[in-house]
Amino acid sequence: MSRLAHIASQQHGVVTRSQFIECNGSPSGWLRMINSHVLEPLYPGVVRLFGYEPTRFQQITAATLSVGDRGISSHTTAAELWGAWTPLTDDTVHVIVDRNSGGRVHHGVKHHRPRDIHDLAPLRMEGIRVTSASRTLLDVAALTPYALSSVVERMLLGGHTTRHRIKAAVALHSKQGRTGIGAMRELLAGWPYSDRPADSVLELRMDRLLGEHSLPQHVTQIEEGPFRIDFGWPRWKVAGELDGWGKFDMLEQFERLTARDRYLQLRGWIVLHFTWRDVQHRPRYVINEISSALTSRGWRWTRESG
Repeated sequence: MSRLAHIASQQHGVVTRSQFIECNGSPSGWLRMINSHVLEPLYPGVVRLFGYEPTRFQQITAATLSVGDRGISSHTTAAELWGAWTPLTDDTVHVIVDRNSGGRVHHGVKHHRPRDIHDLAPLRMEGIRVTSASRTLLDVAALTPYALSSVVERMLLGGHTTRHRIKAAVALHSKQGRTGIGAMRELLAGWPYSDRPADSVLELRMDRLLGEHSLPQHVTQIEEGPFRIDFGWPRWKVAGELDGWGKFDMLEQFERLTARDRYLQLRGWIVLHFTWRDVQHRPRYVINEISSALTSRGWRWTRESG
């Protein structure tokens, strides 16, 4: 039991029949422990060890193991494991299985048998086999294209992918008829983010907003003396600062920000401050303020200015 308990501890309380046998168990012992409720069946050949409460990770682990040791969590389930998808309570678990495998599909589990096997060399997240970040995005694009931009945003924020990696994945999988490629190409064509990683969700939101308007290309994380500017246009010396709640948690932080504004202004910068509410609910105000500041420094809109 100690070996079995160790395996269960690595798999969110789940073990398989083959793992039980490998721990010197027998088929009759397997049935005996199920009948005595030490093992609780979840899927054929997959059980929960007594003492473990049901969890979402346990559900995903069990569903993935139910197709054998080559199963891989995929699509929105993979995005969930990457921290880029928030599931509903009864969300289907998506699993990639071998194209030649049979097996009955169980309630709450969706099997996928893809023809393109690129990027299927699985990683492990939360101890569960999962598709790579780039492959996960392609599969999300095929399954739920309406949610693609949100999932990409959270993947970027988590540092799991980059624009370059996404472009490479699209090129690799761009076979005619591959579902999801169109949505990925559309996202790349209107790429709303700067190529440098953002420090917060708020910066990603601002990147998207600026990308939707005909403004000159902005730069993020600009070093100016001892300070760093969230985003801006060094050519026109217009700086933008994003004020999340965390910036003002302590008096010392507020004083440092005031000192930074004073430093920048003495060196010719216009400093604009925007809050989460501004970016989310007053985007026209944000764009008008930035446009006015840039115009005051000599910028003029042209067809090429965006």
